[in-house]
Amino acid sequence: MKQRWRKVGLALVFLAGQPAHTIFAANSSVVAEQEEWTLATVPKLSVAGVSGNTHTVQIDTNNPSGTEMKMEKSGSPDFSVFDVVQDWTPHNDGDTFTLDLQDAETVYIRIKARNGKGLETLYSEPLTLIQAPAMPTLASQDSTDRSITLVVNPVQGAHVYKVKRSDWDEAKVFTDTTFTDDTVSPGRPYTYEFWAENSVMSNKNMITIWTKPAPPILKVQNVTATSITLKVDLNGNPDDVLIEAKREGGNPVVNGTLIEETGLKENTEYTYEARVESSNHEYSEWVSETFRTGMIPVTSDPDQEFDKAAEDIFSEVVYQVDADDTGAWVDVIVKNTRGMDVQGTVNGVTQSLGDESVRFGDLEWNQDYVLTIVVSDGTRKRERQFTIKTPEKRTSEEETFRKEAAQIIQSINLVADGQINSGKAWIDVEVPQSKYAVVATIEGVSQEITKKARFENLNDKTAYVVSFEVRNGKYSYRAQREITTPNRTAPEVVNISKSGGHLQIEVLTHSELKN
Repeated sequence: MKQRWRKVGLALVFLAGQPAHTIFAANSSVVAEQEEWTLATVPKLSVAGVSGNTHTVQIDTNNPSGTEMKMEKSGSPDFSVFDVVQDWTPHNDGDTFTLDLQDAETVYIRIKARNGKGLETLYSEPLTLIQAPAMPTLASQDSTDRSITLVVNPVQGAHVYKVKRSDWDEAKVFTDTTFTDDTVSPGRPYTYEFWAENSVMSNKNMITIWTKPAPPILKVQNVTATSITLKVDLNGNPDDVLIEAKREGGNPVVNGTLIEETGLKENTEYTYEARVESSNHEYSEWVSETFRTGMIPVTSDPDQEFDKAAEDIFSEVVYQVDADDTGAWVDVIVKNTRGMDVQGTVNGVTQSLGDESVRFGDLEWNQDYVLTIVVSDGTRKRERQFTIKTPEKRTSEEETFRKEAAQIIQSINLVADGQINSGKAWIDVEVPQSKYAVVATIEGVSQEITKKARFENLNDKTAYVVSFEVRNGKYSYRAQREITTPNRTAPEVVNISKSGGHLQIEVLTHSELKN
């Protein structure tokens, strides 16, 4: 780092024309009185309150009432550029003043005092004021029967955005402006709060969004030569959806989750369509299935015929097990149900099966389970069991952890400062709220940080590398950031000379000089 040196001349005026011994000479019968002033003490600043973007700052001082004080503000902790808030204004202990900050703005405030003789104190330690970002607004929203996507308008100064669904215990973090929730069910309302954060949280916005209803699934309940009864699988929709059914040239009747029609022709194909309407008055797509009356032939041995059909169905059962870092599951498909009612049960959960994949979730990793398939024609019932084994837990959870840890490190607030004229500096490390342990290391000194920690006795005018480690008990993630401490070295007097009635003092300094 380049250092600039500047010579400064300071003048002290001597009493002209008066020898030193005459200043102190006095008549023995006269008592001399001389007024003495004590140096004012350095006042302190504290936050008295925040209302919107207005910050109220309080002055704490033990100086006499009416002591003159000067306040300055800056956008950087070293006050390389600053504005004067109040220029030598009389103040008492407990006085307050206000500052209006822009959204996501950080401002540093310092104060000093002077006594009646004009002798000034050092500046106080700067007070940091941080304004929260503006509340984000919704740019767009979209929903399907299985997902909801929110897009927020970007907010200046936001490090992260967070969203919390009303039934979640914890908020979720997203660093860009798009968040997708794929843990929803069809045909339901979901309420979200979302906000922006730097080191301070913005106001929360709220929205309620409905998922689209899912198309229903039509399955045969019963078929005769002149009637068809269909069972409607709601496919994850809530029970309060309305079912609509139609057939060209026909008049099917909806009774609960059954679609019934009689008076049909024998051995004839009929195509039925169905859809559902959610409580939000949104409709699913129409689904259609074609069925034939008299499909199950009448034989002299109906039990034998049913057993054959059941065996064919069992041979059509296809299942696939898989897992991720949240758990394991098995997906089951029955390619052809032959018009039968087919039910599957895994771990106590029973679902209707067909040619669409059905998932049995919430299973443990590396465990044996039994998949029970039951085939029924309404009169007869056959059962078959399949033993399945879930895979071991995948390591994708480590990747998820690393992404979250990287976001945490990027959102850590680093502030470097130091005591004026001390030649020493410190670095404050402020970590956002997190479920993980965060350890910061500077020059071999480590601290575990739950909220805010300070590394002291550092050199000023020095670039430091801050090493971070984020841990969750199983995995760890490391990254580094750099920050440079400001100049806090006192000027050095290198020469004093006398010129006429003035002293010339030459000073070397690393700092920019201010009037």
